[in-house]
Amino acid sequence: MSENKSIKDQAEDIRRDLDELIGASSNDIEDVIETDPQLPARRQVEHKSFAEIKDSSTKKAKKTISALMKFYLDEDIIERDEYIQAKKKMDEMTMSSLVYQLQAGERALTTLLEAIEDGEVAPRMFEVLATLQKSMLDIIKSQTMYLMATEESAKRIARDIEIYKKRDDIREIESSGGDVTSGNTQRGTKDIMRMIRAGIDGDDNEIQDVEITD
Repeated sequence: MSENKSIKDQAEDIRRDLDELIGASSNDIEDVIETDPQLPARRQVEHKSFAEIKDSSTKKAKKTISALMKFYLDEDIIERDEYIQAKKKMDEMTMSSLVYQLQAGERALTTLLEAIEDGEVAPRMFEVLATLQKSMLDIIKSQTMYLMATEESAKRIARDIEIYKKRDDIREIESSGGDVTSGNTQRGTKDIMRMIRAGIDGDDNEIQDVEITD
């Protein structure tokens, strides 16, 4: 360096020498990182919040349980009976929990697969992936089994309601002075039509032979 240069000029020369040694500014380095195909930027994926997942799970569970019960039970019975209302709410809560766990598990599985795709290839990552996949299968199995159990429960309730209705009809006949053991109690339209026909033909024996049912 020339001795005639001022201290300021000497400092400027040193700064330029350092820049040449470094080879690029910090801005240039950022540009390289963003454009270099060998260093892909981390993907930005927008996920639903867990509150949104919970709300979605609750809606799906309510829709599923309501549709199932309406398939086997009359809507007025569902709305009027306290036990069925309470059971419906419990079934919705349980189904909502299963649906939520399934959706949250799918999100965790997707995040893990993306991490592996981005280069996180440690053996532990694949071990966690296998465990998570097994848990997902268990949740799906539990959800299916619970839905089947809920369906069988609705069928049983429908059968019980039919039995209780028949008993109430018999009690109503007895309370009004009717005789449930007489030939006036028949089973179905076929027996009624046979009685009418027997009455037209004047066949008293046919009327007496009508099957008596409870």
